[in-house]
Amino acid sequence: MHANCIIAHAHSCFLIKNERKETMKKSFVLSALFSLWLMPVWAEDTADKKETIIKMETIIVEDTQISEPARSRLIISERAKGPVSDGGDLLTTIPGISSARMGGHGVDPVVRGQSHNRLNILLDGAYVHGGCPNRMDPPSSYGSSETYDEVEVIKGSQTVRQGGGGSGGTVLFKRNTKRFTEGEWYRGKVGGGYRGNADGRAGFADLTVGNTQGYIRIIGNYDNSEHYKDGDGHKVRSAYEMATGNVMLGWTPDDETRVEFGYEANDTDDVYFAGAGMDSPYTQHDAYRLKFDRGLSFGALQKVSGRISYSDLKHLMDNYSLRTPPSATMYKKAPSTSDTLSGRLDFEASHGNFLTNFGIDYQSNKRDAVRYRGGSPTNVIESQSFLWPDARLQTIGLYGESEWVMSDNRRMKFGLRYDHVRATADKAYRTPTDPMGTNLSASGLYTFYYGRSSTSEIENNIGGLVRFEQDYLQGKGTFYTTLSRSVRTADATERYMAGNGNANESKRWVGNPFIDPEKHHQIEIGTRFKTKSWGFDSNVYYNRISDFILRTRDHGASGTGNNANIYKNVSAYLIGSEMSLNRYWTDHLVSGASMAYVYGENLKEDRPLAQIPPLEVSVTTDYKKSNWGVGGKVLMVNNQSRVDDTTSIGSGLDVRKTSGFSVTELHGSYTFDMGARIKFGVDNLFDKTYAKHMNLSNSFDANQVQVKEPGRSIWVTMDIMF
Repeated sequence: MHANCIIAHAHSCFLIKNERKETMKKSFVLSALFSLWLMPVWAEDTADKKETIIKMETIIVEDTQISEPARSRLIISERAKGPVSDGGDLLTTIPGISSARMGGHGVDPVVRGQSHNRLNILLDGAYVHGGCPNRMDPPSSYGSSETYDEVEVIKGSQTVRQGGGGSGGTVLFKRNTKRFTEGEWYRGKVGGGYRGNADGRAGFADLTVGNTQGYIRIIGNYDNSEHYKDGDGHKVRSAYEMATGNVMLGWTPDDETRVEFGYEANDTDDVYFAGAGMDSPYTQHDAYRLKFDRGLSFGALQKVSGRISYSDLKHLMDNYSLRTPPSATMYKKAPSTSDTLSGRLDFEASHGNFLTNFGIDYQSNKRDAVRYRGGSPTNVIESQSFLWPDARLQTIGLYGESEWVMSDNRRMKFGLRYDHVRATADKAYRTPTDPMGTNLSASGLYTFYYGRSSTSEIENNIGGLVRFEQDYLQGKGTFYTTLSRSVRTADATERYMAGNGNANESKRWVGNPFIDPEKHHQIEIGTRFKTKSWGFDSNVYYNRISDFILRTRDHGASGTGNNANIYKNVSAYLIGSEMSLNRYWTDHLVSGASMAYVYGENLKEDRPLAQIPPLEVSVTTDYKKSNWGVGGKVLMVNNQSRVDDTTSIGSGLDVRKTSGFSVTELHGSYTFDMGARIKFGVDNLFDKTYAKHMNLSNSFDANQVQVKEPGRSIWVTMDIMF
């Protein structure tokens, strides 16, 4: 392939829209630089027409294995990078995934410009919904990295088997306990780490004992971190303490049968948040899981799998346990609960050239949160807001997904999904008791801002997909295109949030019981291939969204002009591209480059969608021998000038236009003969001061707050497997 072809391809990936000349110029420059970086590769390839095309293998990009288009796996034991605070922090080490930060814990991931429940995040097969209306604890925060074996990320809408919605993607935190072989009775791993900037200390142990008939696996993890400092040396409120324990009992009578029961306890205490008016003295999470898999031989049926889980979560945030309240009469706390029951029954069938999965899944989430005010720490008893007025979302889903092997190098996938959704708010008519300001029940707030109230809504949603794959280069490359429709129902906050502002009504935050579900219609085209000297993976996608659920301001629509935070439906679209390329200089030396870009537009109001990450490019080089390795990464993030930062006419969800930045990371590792391994490195080598564009809201008034990232941090970890 000629270099001009690559330049044209890169140019088309970057120049997504011509509405902003500045964006076009920057994209063109980056495309040209990217292409120049590739020129030696293409010159070498065209000069040597006889270069051997090897069998297609997994492409590894920054620890992440890309085994098929739009799907990647991160094996925890094979990571070269340093310690992370939680699952969200771990996900940001995967190219193309950004995040929003409120403190040191609770990093909220963003995939293709989409976050919150536009991502389906499952923890060992279970849905977990956080206990904070302000997302101090997103689902990924319960994904303690060392307690899982791998993380799989499916970008975009590529499957209907993991629940409704998921327009941005699906993230699966997995535990894979292998069946013991004859003569084997134990396996394990222990380790620990240190992060210098925040004086963070972590340790874990993972031990499994058993035989061919079954096993018991016990995992423990502890992580303690102080406040980190940004690049200017300023302390950022970010300390936390977290402890996790897991017990799993498994029965494995043969290779085709597995039954496992698991219990998990996760306690997170004294979590400080720079980006909120409150901190979290504690979060207690208990999860119960039952999983089974059984091979079948009943005609076309090949396998049946079942998953059922229950998540019990208690969360507290206040403004006086870990900080000084703003005034003597403004002691506030907001205890909350979030209980989730979820399950799935899946059948696998094979007939001729068709492999089909079909089944039923269920999810029920109940959330309750009340904000109280008082004049002293022992007298915070006046109810101010029923933030989640006993909000319940129940979903029953039916799905079917089939892959048709049309020929040795051509495949087609079909998927169809139906979801019946019921939403209720049983405490919507309760009136707060706080004498300060105007008190309205949740129902009163809904009526005030939307003209009517409702405590029960029902939806019937249909989604599906068609995907075509064509292999080329003698099966060493794959081209694919996907057409999909996914429907996302509003979460408890978008539908039933009832935050009274009391003395300042502009600080109200009110959900919309009548909000319509989002409909995402996407087309995605991509390719991946690998030769002896290079590997490549890229895609472009367009997502037209009907009834996008926009959090915005009232702008006087209620007749009051108090500009409260409300929700409404608008038309919107997202268009973007992702690209990764590896250059294999030798068997030990590899360089890589990755790019991710997304452009979002609010069509109804002719303004940018808020909270869209800017163009991101990373360049890496790694050298690995049999027992040691070193590497480095430079992450370059463009400025984001397309913002919705004005509360008077827009949503104000963006704090400001964000400057671009670049940060450098170095890392190394050495594995000893006994199986022990030491990893070391430095993040933000040049101690840059920067903040990512994504931000979250203040717990009190829903104003947006941007938190600076950590400055230079030297880290070291050590583990041993046996």
